[in-house]
Amino acid sequence: MPTHVRIYDVTQTINSSMPLYPGDPGFSREMLKSLERGDLYTLSALHLSAHTGTHLDAPSHYISNGRSVHEIPIERLIMIVDIIDAGMVVRPDSLFGLNTSAEGVIFRTGSLRGYITESAARACVDLKLKLIGTDALSVDSSEEDVVHRILLSNDILILEGLYLGGVPAGIYTLLCMPLKIEGAEASPVRAILAPPEWCCGTSVNTSPGRSRS
Repeated sequence: MPTHVRIYDVTQTINSSMPLYPGDPGFSREMLKSLERGDLYTLSALHLSAHTGTHLDAPSHYISNGRSVHEIPIERLIMIVDIIDAGMVVRPDSLFGLNTSAEGVIFRTGSLRGYITESAARACVDLKLKLIGTDALSVDSSEEDVVHRILLSNDILILEGLYLGGVPAGIYTLLCMPLKIEGAEASPVRAILAPPEWCCGTSVNTSPGRSRS
């Protein structure tokens, strides 16, 4: 691998002190066996919400008979995305300049309480995007779910809780792999951003973006 190629790990480290969406259970790791205690091996049990840390919401999170995480085709989890510095509130004009090669968009809000407006969500549907990501705890504002319903009902995957520190805005290949849990409405993921040409050898437009018509 060339030394100049930069790959960003945009996944939160899961631990017991990480920020949580209000009402979600915290993370804990129960040690069942431990080398330090004299056991022959180390074995632990994990206790966490499916929405812990950096995670993917599948349509079944809000949509009856929607696809669960194990039913999402693997090719839907590798795509060209555009990272946009949108500010705490994502509005339709945040999409101005979206790169025409992008299949998904990641909004950097700079706040765990950032959110996407209903009108911006509908603009994402009109653009036929496949995935919406954010560094906030949720795409919705507190105690609302309209953005989740708009996106998921249109088979747009939602990636929440990204860690975007030190990642320049621009176009990347996103890889975000959930655990293949049968029937689950969501799953933690390991999300990385790589150069755009990594996306199946696709030729992409890396020049400054322009709004789609």
